[in-house]
Amino acid sequence: MIRSPRAMGISKGLRADIALILITIIWGSSFTLVKKSLAQASPITFIALRFWIATAVTIACMPRSLLNIPRDTFWRGVTLSVLLLGGFVFQTLGLRGTTASRSAFITSMSVLLVPVLGYVLFGRRPRPQTLAGVMLATGGLGFLTLERLELAFSYGDLLTFLCAIVFALHILCLGRYLPMCDFRQLLILQMAGSAILCTLLLPLLESPFLAWDLTFTLYVAVVGVLSTGVAFYAQTWAQRFTTPNRTALIFSLEPFFAAVFAYVMLGDRLTVKEWVGGTLVIAGIVTAEFRRTSGGVR
Repeated sequence: MIRSPRAMGISKGLRADIALILITIIWGSSFTLVKKSLAQASPITFIALRFWIATAVTIACMPRSLLNIPRDTFWRGVTLSVLLLGGFVFQTLGLRGTTASRSAFITSMSVLLVPVLGYVLFGRRPRPQTLAGVMLATGGLGFLTLERLELAFSYGDLLTFLCAIVFALHILCLGRYLPMCDFRQLLILQMAGSAILCTLLLPLLESPFLAWDLTFTLYVAVVGVLSTGVAFYAQTWAQRFTTPNRTALIFSLEPFFAAVFAYVMLGDRLTVKEWVGGTLVIAGIVTAEFRRTSGGVR
């Protein structure tokens, strides 16, 4: 019989880490589906669809969470939805002016920006072990995503860097709001707010294109339910029991899982560079978890 983590006596912090790792696996595995879906839908249209599906699923699963939403929770949810959608939009617009590999690396710089912005905005001084882990993970992300070193910084790179900043702010603000709000209400507000805002922005950002068929329906359903609804439910739950820095570090595993699933699903070969990058990311996470106590390192 398979026992649940709670039944096995696993701490909430460890259960949160497991949930965040599962999120990166879901996002890494869905990268291929998103890539295929974008051949049949324009990017902003696809983002709107995935958030509308996630909204429908979360409301259907938690209808009572719509009742008696406090005003403060509402506006915090709106703030999170603006940040969340902003990250997706900046990333999409940035891709028009930069390469996919540079976009992936610059976006993943949020792992470095979370502790920096956390200190600047909220005075949260990161531990030395965390900084060392972040630097290792950032180096690993470079190996995982960059095809070659290019020092020139394009307009697309700038938009993508704004995406990294916004995603980092989303992680930080979510961690700050969760102790004061019902996480289910925050989740629904994020999904619904992102869906509504994306629909309103759609005619301003692109000429919508959609070629609907059974295959696309399956792809967008999986991305909307698992990669959006379930994944952000897990993140919103998990961040109640862990820190934003830890969340960002675990999320740095996503490019590695994307490479692994591309190998399994598409036959893409994992290069030595990608293995080195994945190893450095994992080493960064392990390094950040070292804690000094009066008895030494544990």
